[in-house]
Amino acid sequence: MNKPYLLLCAALLLACSVMVSCGGSQTQFEMPTAKFETKVLQPESKTYNMTFPATTCGIHEIKVYPQVEGLVTKKNYTPGTIVQKGQTLFVIDPTEYQLNVQSAEANLMVAKANLETTRLQYESNQKLYEKHIISDYVLNTSLNDYNSAQASVSQAQAQLNIARTNLGYCTVTSPVTGFIAGNEYNVGDMVSRAMPVCTVSDISKVKANFSITETQLLSLVMEYHLTTGKNGMEGPNGSLIGDVMPKVKLKLKDGSIYQHDGNLTVIGALVSQTTGTASCEAEFPNPDGVLRSGLSANIIIPFTLDSVLSVPQTAAVRLQDQMMFYRVKQDGTVEGIICKEVYPSNDGTEYYILEGLNAGDEVVTNGAGKLSNGAKIR
Repeated sequence: MNKPYLLLCAALLLACSVMVSCGGSQTQFEMPTAKFETKVLQPESKTYNMTFPATTCGIHEIKVYPQVEGLVTKKNYTPGTIVQKGQTLFVIDPTEYQLNVQSAEANLMVAKANLETTRLQYESNQKLYEKHIISDYVLNTSLNDYNSAQASVSQAQAQLNIARTNLGYCTVTSPVTGFIAGNEYNVGDMVSRAMPVCTVSDISKVKANFSITETQLLSLVMEYHLTTGKNGMEGPNGSLIGDVMPKVKLKLKDGSIYQHDGNLTVIGALVSQTTGTASCEAEFPNPDGVLRSGLSANIIIPFTLDSVLSVPQTAAVRLQDQMMFYRVKQDGTVEGIICKEVYPSNDGTEYYILEGLNAGDEVVTNGAGKLSNGAKIR
């Protein structure tokens, strides 16, 4: 064995003996405690674009029901195309209804003939009565027959009008100009009053239906001084909602913003106990026909949040569909607080908290994902 190797071993043994001779006392190295940034929450005023999932539909969405039953003999439209108001969509076999008209016309002729007969009889009896040839009873009987004949004519005329109306119903026309949908019935099918044959959607204007939470509804009521009217919420002194609230935008499925701004037309005054939301509606012009019924989109409403608590987005811990923030207690430990009313700022840097935390609370703003309930940070 070479000499350098022996010297190395000896040095190692000497070092070990020195460590043992120190009576077992070893220097303790503690890891430095991680530092967490915090923020004391104070109410602020923030401008925020609130976004709500919406579904579009035409300003008039009309289901077309036949008014008479029968076999379809003609179909005059292609689903997905534009039809004009008054355009023929279906023709129902008119044979039965034409016969009903002829029968009603004949009954009216009989009733008119009977009316003429009773009129002549009554006038004749009047002359005889004046000569004291007939009694009061005979005269009054002829008068009653005459009045009854007049009623029969009116009744026969009404039956003829009904028959002619039903014959007209054999031609089913479009109630408005718009896109037509529905291809369930074809020539030879039986249609009835119980089932619609198609739907015509007038998209000259388009409605976007969406819902807002109870908290959001209260915020809108307070900011714009809305009151409850006959048709839901309305502005001060009965003014329209669209006159007092800002214009709204529509964000389409591809991420683009629809070129025409819209107006809020309905804000429901009732909050559903099942969903906790109120139904709302916005209306958009559609001169170029870009919008269609059934589109999924997002309504964007510019909104001022008063007395809102804002925190950096790094303060949030996402728990599925909920947000949790760590609040610092007086003893330096933290507790997780789940907040339900949380909205991201439009620039993506902050969260606005409307429920769950209070002014004066201190929350951890960075490294929250490394914490757990009861962890001590100071």
